[in-house]
Amino acid sequence: MQRAGQSTCKDLNPNSLAMEKAFEKKIIGQCAATLAGLKAANLFNHRFPSKAICNASLEEANSVLNGKGVYVELISNCGDFYLLLVYRKNQLLRILTNPSAADFLQTFGYQDNEDTDRMLKRLKERFRVSEQFPHEIGIFLGYPIEDIKGFIKNHGENCLLCGLWKVYSNPTKAAEYFKKIDKCNHIYMDVYLRGRSLADMTVAA
Repeated sequence: MQRAGQSTCKDLNPNSLAMEKAFEKKIIGQCAATLAGLKAANLFNHRFPSKAICNASLEEANSVLNGKGVYVELISNCGDFYLLLVYRKNQLLRILTNPSAADFLQTFGYQDNEDTDRMLKRLKERFRVSEQFPHEIGIFLGYPIEDIKGFIKNHGENCLLCGLWKVYSNPTKAAEYFKKIDKCNHIYMDVYLRGRSLADMTVAA
């Protein structure tokens, strides 16, 4: 039920249905691995005409996904491009509480790795103040810490493999994982185009 004063995409724009479907398709196309439970999180850009429409779209998506343990959150925006994180809170918490990840994140000012909301708040702050893309985003996306450190040390050069991320250790294992994610992406998009809903395609935590 819609609360008094609450806006939806349908209220804010006459082309709301097309916008809603485009956003839903973007989530499927960019975040299938997270929806399937194969990955803790995915990050992607989406264009919205306004912040109000972005917020309304996120609210609608979260009303569908939160019951499955999946969340969509705005991380930052530049003009009408909005950077969004789709994540599984329980999986993300396990990553953030890993001792090696926690130690690494502390060097960037992250203090409470047992509170996902506070860690995400700090991530948003880092996006606001950093002159470059914060390297620690790889932790939130489930990248191996050895590869994140390798990327920083090599300034993004000299990687052994380039796929979902730049690989500096165990390229064989990474290549197998990349193929698994690519297969998931193709299956999810095919099923979605055949008429399955976002809710049906999201695996419950």
